[in-house]
Amino acid sequence: MTKSWNDLAELSTTVNNSYNNLLLIDGNNVAYRWLQRINYNNFSSDYQRTVQSLANSYEACRTIVCFDFGRSYYRMNMYEEYKQNRKKPKEEDEQKKYEEFFGVLNNLPDTLREEVLKFRGIEADDVIAYLAKNIAKQYDHTWIVSSDRDLLQLIDDNVSIFNMFSRKEITKQTLKENFDLSPNEYLLSRIIEGDKSDNIIGVEGIGPKRAQGLAKEHKTFESLLKAFPIKGRAKYIQNLNASKELLERNEKLISLKKYNEEAITSGKYGKEPLDVLSEL
Repeated sequence: MTKSWNDLAELSTTVNNSYNNLLLIDGNNVAYRWLQRINYNNFSSDYQRTVQSLANSYEACRTIVCFDFGRSYYRMNMYEEYKQNRKKPKEEDEQKKYEEFFGVLNNLPDTLREEVLKFRGIEADDVIAYLAKNIAKQYDHTWIVSSDRDLLQLIDDNVSIFNMFSRKEITKQTLKENFDLSPNEYLLSRIIEGDKSDNIIGVEGIGPKRAQGLAKEHKTFESLLKAFPIKGRAKYIQNLNASKELLERNEKLISLKKYNEEAITSGKYGKEPLDVLSEL
């Protein structure tokens, strides 16, 4: 289902007491909507209204906004090249624009009226994964707001995603319709393919289509490894058989469901953030 942002903006900001859904917002991801807008350096009020409109649209009785706070210590310790492909702008005007944008973004947690979670060295993905796994069951349905494809692995019967950039809702059903994959199969395809946006290298010669085909065949990461060596003369199959260590690394980098607690406790403050989350 595709939603119009104008429809969301027109909604009342009064939360109905009968609502019983959970809304988890990828705070940095949503903020990037304003980077290319005229108010890139003054969007705090618009951001607050956006969060309130989303809460009403998805009948949320509880909204939690999760922010990145630097890169993931967990992933950086494992893989030094993680996100090293993200370059800062070189032009002076662009540098100034980014500084002003991030100035607003970094202050958002202090201005929002909703619950906010932000921990040094921990990414929002891991916090969202923890919440989807541990508290989503308390609500009728959980909606995650993000365009991050890594979060698609969290989808199940009671967890769905709204991508504000494409304005599309992604459910277990639509994931199957669009990719012919289950959430676990989608995760496996990402492990094989890698994630160029995060500088996570996949198996050479295997793009999205081949990765998805392998995921449909083998279903889970464990089943894929048990099938090694996979029969076939194609070069990409040979590459796959020679990439066990790469795949094992990618699984640890990409699998949010399995490693979210390890990623959370690897942040600057050790187990303290996990203690905070366990009390929510």
